[in-house]
Parts: sequence; C-alpha cells; structure tokens
Amino acid sequence: MAASHDLSRVRHLDTLERMETTTRRPALPALTGLRALAAGWVVVFHYREELLTLQPALAPLDTLMRAGYLGVDLFFALSGFVLAYTYADRMRSFRRGDSARFVRNRFARVWPVHVLALHVDLALAALVGTLGTTTEGIRRTGGAYLENLGMVHYWVNDRPSFNSPAWSISAEWFAYLLAPLLFVLVARLRRAGSALALAGASYAVMLGIYATMALPNGNLENMFWVRIMGEFLAGVLLCLAWTRGRARLGGLAVLLPVTVAVVALVPEASGGHYWAAPALGLGVAGLAASSGTLVRVLSWRWVVAAGEASYALYMVHWLFERPIEWATGLAAGDPWASTLVLVAVVGVLGATAHLVATRVEQPARRRLVGRPRRKPAPKPAVPPATEVPERPAHALAALR
Repeated sequence: MAASHDLSRVRHLDTLERMETTTRRPALPALTGLRALAAGWVVVFHYREELLTLQPALAPLDTLMRAGYLGVDLFFALSGFVLAYTYADRMRSFRRGDSARFVRNRFARVWPVHVLALHVDLALAALVGTLGTTTEGIRRTGGAYLENLGMVHYWVNDRPSFNSPAWSISAEWFAYLLAPLLFVLVARLRRAGSALALAGASYAVMLGIYATMALPNGNLENMFWVRIMGEFLAGVLLCLAWTRGRARLGGLAVLLPVTVAVVALVPEASGGHYWAAPALGLGVAGLAASSGTLVRVLSWRWVVAAGEASYALYMVHWLFERPIEWATGLAAGDPWASTLVLVAVVGVLGATAHLVATRVEQPARRRLVGRPRRKPAPKPAVPPATEVPERPAHALAALR
C-alpha cells in the first residue's frame, strides 16, 4: 500500500511539473517595447553625423548617440532573458525533438529578414562596384556570401561583411544553438542569490576579457563569442533569478533610465567600452518584474508595435547609408531642406521596417515553422426539419 501510495504521489508530482513547464506564461509587452528603443539607439549611433549635420540643435545629444552601440548589448541581454522566460522551464532535460524545434523556431525568426537584407546589399554593391574586399576591410566576396547564408560569417572572420549590422545576428545564432544545453545546465538553480551571483560572474568574465585583451579600438580579435555569451547567459540567469528564485527585482527598472542618463552626460561612461552593459541587463530584469510608469509607457500599443518591427529596422537601416549620405549632403546648410530630409529619413526607415516585418518576417516565420492545421470539429447531427441559425464568426487573437 505504501509503495502504491508513493508511486501515485510521484506520478502526481510529475504531472504537476509537466503542467507547470508547458503552461504559457503571461506576455511581457514592456520588453517588446524596449526593443524599439534599443533598435532606435543603434540607428542614431550609425547615423549620428548625418543627424548632427541636418539638425545641429541635436548636439547636446551627441554623447548619448555615441553610446548607441550599447543598444546591441541591451538586445543580447533581452534575448537571453526572454528566451529563458519562454523556454527554460520547458527544456530542463535535453530532448532532441524539443531542441530541434527550438532551433527551427529561432532560425525562422531571424533568417528570412537576414537573407533579404543580404541580397539587397549584394545588389547594391554590384550596382556601385563595391564587391570584393574594400579598402576598409569590408568583405563582399563569394565566401562571405556563403557564410552569411549560414549565419556563421562572424564566427570565421570578425571583419564586416554584407550588411554590416548582421554581425550580431551571426553572434545570436551561435547563442541560439547553445541555448538548449544552457537551459539544461541551469535547470537546477532554485535560489535567486545563486542565479544573481552567476549573472554577475558572467558579466565580470566578459568585462575582464575586454579589459585585458581588447585592441585599441575596443574590440576583441577572433573572439566573437565573448560579448554575446557573457550577456546572453547573464540574461538567462537574471530571468531565472526572477521566475524561480522569486527575487524582488522590480526596483531595478530604474537602472534603465539612469544608465541612459549617465552615458548621455558622462562621455567616459561609454567611449567604446561595455561597463554599462551589466546595468542594462539588470534593468531588463527589473522592467520585467515591475509594474510602474515605465512599464506602462513601454506597453502602449504603438510602442509594442514598434518593438515588433525593431528587428526589421535594425536589419534594414544601414542599407540606406548611401542615399541618406547623399540627401544629407544636398540639404546641409538649408534649415527647411534639412528638416524635410530628416522627416523623410524617419518616415522611410519606419515604413520600410513595418513592411519588412509584416510582409516578409512574419509570413516567412509562419511558413518555416509550419503550424499544423486544425481538424474541423465534427458537425452535430441535426434533424432535416430543424433550422440552425448561423452564428457570427469570432476572431481569435493568439499571443506569441
């Protein structure tokens, strides 16, 4: 009897665990909205000189724009946090099928827009005659093209290639392939303090490597994995500290605006370095755990919509480099023309990002994931003389 009772209890606990790990968690719209700010920060970083030429009144924001490279670090921490929030408890044990589905879903998420941008850049380079390896070291070669198709271009060579911002997609792809193993390795973490300590260690190792081994330009040679894995893993661990350890992180949301203010006012706080990255990662965790004003603002519908198009914006914005430089040169010195060009740039980039997100990214992801068709419900038997009134169809909204 005791053995039977124990067996029943084990089965009950196993059932509860499966229910816990397969239940979809509430959405975090504020983190989607935060992606829009991260992408916008990177865009103004890349077009800082053009913005200051068109609108010299933006000069007080120069330091903030110079720190826009940190938008990528914000993305990396966000990526680890959100994926852990969605998958970590479902993938505590390594299963080949679950891991394959995870990798397929991540491939479907990033590859279609990447390959679109790759071929647009290829066509533009062929048009203006910049194929091959340029004097700046940008690689638009046959080998680089094949590497880009597999999203491994940054693994084998840290020089820019087609559509320069796509280096980070290659780094993300590396993290995605390792994520199923990472989820298994962190599966036994239950204490918030342990997860927070490991997140701090992950950032510390990354910053230590940069402090001791970085080149004069602040980059690491042939060590692409340091930045992505330090920040992606820290994001995973910060998420676990909140969801499993129940760490009270809501008060840390203030670190996001405070960090932005510091890098905007103190040039030494960024200057090509990554000391602000841990504060941004903690801010992500704090935002997820908070319910304050910042969460409400970032959860506004139009901000979330911008966040949903943020990946497309990030991937296409540098494709407009030449026309934006040309238009800026024409309008320089004319206030009305400069304002018109600035409005046009914002409009074109926003509209292009929206179109790519809705017409390429989302349909291609659905096609690659291949959601199974639902079988129609059997119709109830109705006597011939009975009339059945038609009911209006209801639209169902699915949260991802």
